[in-house]
Amino acid sequence: MEKYTKSRAVLLAAGVLLAAASSIASSAHAQGFTDVTASPTGLNERFLRNGTFIPINNLQRVSEGSGRLTQQDVTSLLGSPNDPSSTERGNNWLYNVNLPLQGDDYLVCQYRVSFSQQVVMSSDWRRPQCSRLFAELSQPQSLSFSADLLFGFDSYAISAQGRRELQQATQEATARLRTPSILVTGHTDRIGSAEYNMRLSQQRAQAVADALVQGGVSPQHINYVGRGENEPLVSCQNISGAALKECLAPNRRVEILLQESI
Repeated sequence: MEKYTKSRAVLLAAGVLLAAASSIASSAHAQGFTDVTASPTGLNERFLRNGTFIPINNLQRVSEGSGRLTQQDVTSLLGSPNDPSSTERGNNWLYNVNLPLQGDDYLVCQYRVSFSQQVVMSSDWRRPQCSRLFAELSQPQSLSFSADLLFGFDSYAISAQGRRELQQATQEATARLRTPSILVTGHTDRIGSAEYNMRLSQQRAQAVADALVQGGVSPQHINYVGRGENEPLVSCQNISGAALKECLAPNRRVEILLQESI
């Protein structure tokens, strides 16, 4: 049983169980999970699924760890199974996981890790909506801003227009993230010395990170780095002067990578 907010948990539990059979019964779910039904008079705390927040990156590592990760590895990443029906002595470990929605809302999902000879063989989510939400949270969002829009020529001071563009875009992108992990990367073109370009890219990345903090993002969620001229998008061979500067414009950019970290 999943819930969308803590405040709706009791109503959701009641809605599901009122439609259940009058006697307690267990049945095998289509994907191998066990369903339990009960009459309203049979309700107790074990029918209310309370989850915990687990870092998305840790869940990803387990999901990608079939044939490699051991039970000890899974315990290090996820902790011990927290579903009352599951123990570390079995081959199927069940976790009740809170997956973030917008704001303070979250979806409580059951996650199963299956072992053979103490090595992970598979992992899956009980409900398809949980699988879809996890896939969405696992996919980083990438934003790219033209340095020519954000900064003046040869400068790392963000323009007023650039600041507005940054804040609007990042507010929209972080609306679905409960605890965002943000990486700001600065890039330059190849005009000038490599040392100068590296320094300028670092200064611009820091300026954008500072602007995000001023816009309300916690500094503990932000990292920044400069790549200088080392990761170009275009090469622009056999061009010089103003035409070269214009051609290289896509290389002058700041990229922001956002991902759910909890």
